[in-house]
Amino acid sequence: MATVDNYRTIKAPAEGGYRERGSKFFAFAYPCSSEEELKDYIGNLKKIHPLARHFCYGAIFGTTKEEQRSNDSGEPAGTAGLPILNQILSADMTNVAVIVIRYFGGTKLGKPGLIQAYKLSAQASLEAAKAITITVKDSIHVHFDYDDTGNVIRAIEGFPGASIVDQLFDQRCSIIFSVPLSTVSDALHLFDHLPHVQIGQIA
Repeated sequence: MATVDNYRTIKAPAEGGYRERGSKFFAFAYPCSSEEELKDYIGNLKKIHPLARHFCYGAIFGTTKEEQRSNDSGEPAGTAGLPILNQILSADMTNVAVIVIRYFGGTKLGKPGLIQAYKLSAQASLEAAKAITITVKDSIHVHFDYDDTGNVIRAIEGFPGASIVDQLFDQRCSIIFSVPLSTVSDALHLFDHLPHVQIGQIA
C-alpha cells in the first residue's frame, strides 16, 4: 500500500440535520481514529437521546482509509450506513465518524427516502465541520560530534518537510527531527558522507 503523507479530517465535532414527513434526523460528525472511540460516541448519544429509534453510522479510520465501517441500526439494509459512509468518502476524509440518529415521525419514507435523508443529514454535518489536512511524519534521531554541528543542521534544514523537534549540544550532540513519512528512507541517508554521525529512526 502506498505511503500517504497527508490526509483530510475534521478539527472538531460538528452537527447537521434533516427533516422528512415528521421524521427528524440529527447527524453528528466526529474526529475519530478507532472503533473504540466510535462506540464511546454512540454510547454518549444514546444517553442523550434515549427516545431515538436508530443510531446509524459510517466511519473511516487510517491514513489510507484502510478501515471502513457502516451500520444501518435497524433500518433496511443499505439505506443508512452506506449513504453516510459515502458522504465521508465524497469529502475525501478519514479518521472521521458520522452518526445519524432518527426520531421516527410515524410515516414510512421508503428506501429511496431513507437513503436521501441519511445522505443529506450526514452531508450537512460534514459541511458544518472545519476540514483540516494532517501531515503524517516520523521522527529520526541523530548523534554527532560538536564539530559536525553546522553540517548536520544545514542538511536537516535543507531536507524537504523536515523540522527539528529537539536538540542537545555538548561534546557529543543529538538532534531529533521529523520528516514526511514517504521520505524517511532518504532522510536516513542524509549523513552517509559524515562518518562520525549516527542516525536512526525512532521506534
